[in-house]
Amino acid sequence: MQLTTAAIIALAAQCANGVAPSTIAAVVHTESKGYQFALNVNGVSRQPDRPTSAADAARIARAHIARGYSVDLGLGQINSRNMNALGLTWDSVFDPCTNIGAAGQVLAGNYHRVRDGRMPQEALRVALSMYNTGSQIRGFRNGYVGRVLSNAGLANGVTPVPYAVPMRSTGGSIEDQPSATMLADLAAENMAAPKTMPASSPPPSWDVFSRAAFERARHAETGGS
Repeated sequence: MQLTTAAIIALAAQCANGVAPSTIAAVVHTESKGYQFALNVNGVSRQPDRPTSAADAARIARAHIARGYSVDLGLGQINSRNMNALGLTWDSVFDPCTNIGAAGQVLAGNYHRVRDGRMPQEALRVALSMYNTGSQIRGFRNGYVGRVLSNAGLANGVTPVPYAVPMRSTGGSIEDQPSATMLADLAAENMAAPKTMPASSPPPSWDVFSRAAFERARHAETGGS
């Protein structure tokens, strides 16, 4: 199933509490283009045929995992090696609400880890880099952060539509959940972000926030001050 931007935003508002829905929509579009059963097998020269159902996607993914590969799964391309930590099963990982909720959980966790000493939009860019690579800097170098910020424009002016989401337990207490105001102003800021970013170079000097995030991440990884 290919989800529209409006549907993704509606899902994000319901299932990824605390992360701006437009931010989640930009991540989902970058990761899977909104295809519910999207798969990416890491380390293969040719990707498998596109699954047409959750059962088909799970079967293909499990076959590759049994051969030693990791697989990125669903709307947010959650890595198979993180399923247990995120409380995901093969019965739930391709559910749109559950997958988007997991994506929000990962992004929010990254944001909380790097927000101290950074402006919010700067911390978000670093969190996005970590979402893609686990590194505070490689997601800048490979262009991922720039693609997400560019795709944030897709959510500009889109009105969420009602989307029926099955009841589910979020787990944990209210205190365990991300702050509802954590990324409140980032959607508008992202709309003005640069469209592209060189894959192996720092952001341009005029992009103050991306440049600052890149430099902070570089210093953090190299041990600089």
